[in-house]
Amino acid sequence: MTKTEVKELMGQLKIVFDIVRLVDVTVTTQYALDGQGELIPEPYRCYAVWNKTSRCENCISAKAFAQKGKLTKFEFIGHEVYHVVAMYLEVEDVPFVLEMVSHITDEALFGAYGQSEFAETINSYNRRLYVDPLTGAYNRRYYEDQLVALEQDWSAAIMDVDDFKGINDTYGHPVGDLALKAIVRAALSCVRSTDTVVRYGGDEFLILFHNIPRDIFGARLETIRQSVRGIVLEECPELRLSVSIGGVCQAGMGQKILRRADELLYQAKKEKNAVRWE
Repeated sequence: MTKTEVKELMGQLKIVFDIVRLVDVTVTTQYALDGQGELIPEPYRCYAVWNKTSRCENCISAKAFAQKGKLTKFEFIGHEVYHVVAMYLEVEDVPFVLEMVSHITDEALFGAYGQSEFAETINSYNRRLYVDPLTGAYNRRYYEDQLVALEQDWSAAIMDVDDFKGINDTYGHPVGDLALKAIVRAALSCVRSTDTVVRYGGDEFLILFHNIPRDIFGARLETIRQSVRGIVLEECPELRLSVSIGGVCQAGMGQKILRRADELLYQAKKEKNAVRWE
């Protein structure tokens, strides 16, 4: 589509929908059309319209972008419910997602549960879908559904718990579970709201840093390592936890970067409780 065609389409859609906007999901930026039909970036991220400070857990625009198709979902501001339609389109060969949002007030939709209960049910579903129930980190499905197809300024690190099998064998699986939860809490305390911690495997975690300078990236990985080293479990105070980390500070989310991070993790694990990054 041309910019003129998009301008006409958005004007028509605004008659029907409460919000109509173009989104570049790779950088979570939304655009408006000015009087000359030029796409002008708004001064806030696309998720700000939902009163959120980071990417939505269930970002259907990311899915629509990856699939080059159209998807729908419900979104919420407090207990207010909105229906969102996300449709992939290209504006003069540049890929975007067109989002169309309607405020839902039909009581027939909410049934006997009411509007607030409906919102809580959908939010709970999204969490069950994308959040690891043990650790509270995002799960691998979230990574594959929401992040893997996006080309962003992500730097990646893979963190593995040292001798986790030995912990389970010596202290039992309940202590192993406590260790994983404590390690995730430590990692989350060291990253920003724009970063993401994913439980990638049993005791392996993927940490994605958005638009982070190289010197801060390396320092942050070391901070995570030291934070984990300082964990003391009340139930097992003699146990000392440690992790090994491999990371790559480079824009893009291709599998090549993850493979290199995994190679660096392998080097770090030879030393145990080490960080290797480039």
